[in-house]
Amino acid sequence: MKTLLNLPCCILLAITVFSCGRSTDKDGNELDTPAKGEITVAVDESFRPIIEAEKMAFQETFPYTKINLVFKPEGEAVAMLLNDKARVAVITRELNETEKKVYTEDKITYRSFKFAGDALALITNKENRDSMITVQELEAIMKGEKKKWSEIGKGGSSEDIVLVFDGTSSSNLTFLVEKFGINKNDKVSFFAAKSNEQVIDYVKSHKNAMGVIGTNWISDGDDPASLGFIREINVMSVAEKASTNPEDYYQPFGYNLALKRYPLIRQIKLILKEPYMGLGTGFINYMCLEQGQLIVLKGGLLPLTKPLQIRQVKTN
Repeated sequence: MKTLLNLPCCILLAITVFSCGRSTDKDGNELDTPAKGEITVAVDESFRPIIEAEKMAFQETFPYTKINLVFKPEGEAVAMLLNDKARVAVITRELNETEKKVYTEDKITYRSFKFAGDALALITNKENRDSMITVQELEAIMKGEKKKWSEIGKGGSSEDIVLVFDGTSSSNLTFLVEKFGINKNDKVSFFAAKSNEQVIDYVKSHKNAMGVIGTNWISDGDDPASLGFIREINVMSVAEKASTNPEDYYQPFGYNLALKRYPLIRQIKLILKEPYMGLGTGFINYMCLEQGQLIVLKGGLLPLTKPLQIRQVKTN
């Protein structure tokens, strides 16, 4: 009788087998393996909740590993990777050709992996009644063409809109600047907080603020921290184009990501810089296979390496 193992089991078995052998560098120091050792992973700060969940589960599965997470703006995370201060970078883009030259010089194959579908969430103060916005209105705010709440949606207060981002080099800001084709020399007026959590805190205490955060901060319905955040702010519904029908406006959760209804979707990518099969390979394999993708799904994001079944249920 032939026994068939599913692909995730095969790869995890391979990780365990490879970890049994001992390899050393040119100085005789023992190298890490896919299931043993210690590495640093540089993570764009907007993905902190989901990557912390992946780390915890991975280390429970492989107890002889230690993943040190360093949370930085996207640009700094890339710099850590290229300067060999991190084995993996968790960001939203591919490296450009100049950055890839470092791989060529170090004789390392460039490897990038799609991990999860995320989105930008637009959040407002609980007392702000404006709950809907279009992509065109957001672009106009970014370009300084619309400055007051009364100029968008149904026409709110006459107060100025204060955009809030998690820093000047964050992936959240970069995503919108590139999406709207804003010249980097043009100044976008916004308040720079130091983290997504600080963006949420600022919005909670300022009625005229509009915060931009990674949706994984508020998408996990089982996480007390995520539930605490979402109870204290409003999440705006976004439409691609202006419409009088509220059903054309979507929030950045669940099937709206899977069906690509929400217009501010992006991908989380895992960039590896590793000259041998080490712990970076093991951690990425785990995140991209079944167990890691279940964590993505539980966190309210879109799994990208495991087929997602979407079923329509008729209700009477």
